[in-house]
Amino acid sequence: MIRFEHVSKLYDGKIQALEDVSFQVNQGEFVYIVGPSGAGKTTLLKLMDKQENLTTGSLQMGSMLVERIRPSQTYILRRQIGIVLQRDLFIPYLNVAENISYSLAALGVNDPQQQQIKTQKVLTAVGMTAYQKRLPAELSVGQRKKIAIARALINQPPILLADEPTANLDAKSAVEIMRLFFKFNLGGMTVMIATHDSTIVNSLRHRVLELQKGKIVRDEDNGKYSTNSDSKDIYIW
Repeated sequence: MIRFEHVSKLYDGKIQALEDVSFQVNQGEFVYIVGPSGAGKTTLLKLMDKQENLTTGSLQMGSMLVERIRPSQTYILRRQIGIVLQRDLFIPYLNVAENISYSLAALGVNDPQQQQIKTQKVLTAVGMTAYQKRLPAELSVGQRKKIAIARALINQPPILLADEPTANLDAKSAVEIMRLFFKFNLGGMTVMIATHDSTIVNSLRHRVLELQKGKIVRDEDNGKYSTNSDSKDIYIW
């Protein structure tokens, strides 16, 4: 479960990124976070895995109150969360499998056999086993995004967060990426996606949280990208 209770975030004590945000996401839900650039979508995600600290309010992730987590305990929270960043940050001189194994080591899994088993499992889940020996620079944008998702899944987290996962992808690649998110959600994983992709949101309908100037202005089940948008089923499944 994810619960925001009157959460606000200020930068430098004066720039209001989020203001009095409250909502709850139950385990197994699929939620889009929408809104214009600068609305606070990325900040919302960063608070959830403690890349940023909230200013006021309370944030619960699973059984943990995020504001009470000491820096030395952050790794415990992050074991429960997979996050797909807007920028796919890979170590350029390591191949795909090595990049994923490196993430496991950062989580405290240092046994080589366990690293190999877990790495192969997530590569299979995203359909990328054939590319495991390639360097990141040898992959397409869509392939790199799949590897980023595999890396986020490496510890089998109950919560998966993604920041603009279909940005800069062609329609076919975007559909492939979204199919992965839906597959993991059907398996019981909570999925929250921050996105500008109105076609995805309007075609593949789920709960929508809309942010405007740091405030939640809409929380709608089976929602559209915006209240003024037309639903067009562009993507073929």
